[in-house]
Amino acid sequence: MRDVCLFMGFLFSLFTYWQFNDLDQYHTEKWYLWVGVYALCAVISIVSFFRPLPMSVYIAMALAALTAAVVRVQGVEWSKGVLYNPDNPSGNETGGLLVVVVWMILMAWLRRAPVSK
Repeated sequence: MRDVCLFMGFLFSLFTYWQFNDLDQYHTEKWYLWVGVYALCAVISIVSFFRPLPMSVYIAMALAALTAAVVRVQGVEWSKGVLYNPDNPSGNETGGLLVVVVWMILMAWLRRAPVSK
């Protein structure tokens, strides 16, 4: 599991880096929020590589991302392309938030599971 945490920390770091193009590519005015979300996930994942965090950290992050995903999915224009559409970034944003939700729930579940030595 530790190796997966390191991999996900690297992956969320890449997501953070890629968010810097949103202002130009998708005209997302609040691109810095996505940078913050992905950077926080990268930090949580990398810290979890070294030591498990309290389960409340993972659950709080999952709930926050799920709430944001529910809000963002309401902005999806389903008649247009949902993913990779510069005029409709809500689909990409909702998908990214769902990745965060799944990862944080997995981290919380594995945190609760007994560790074999």
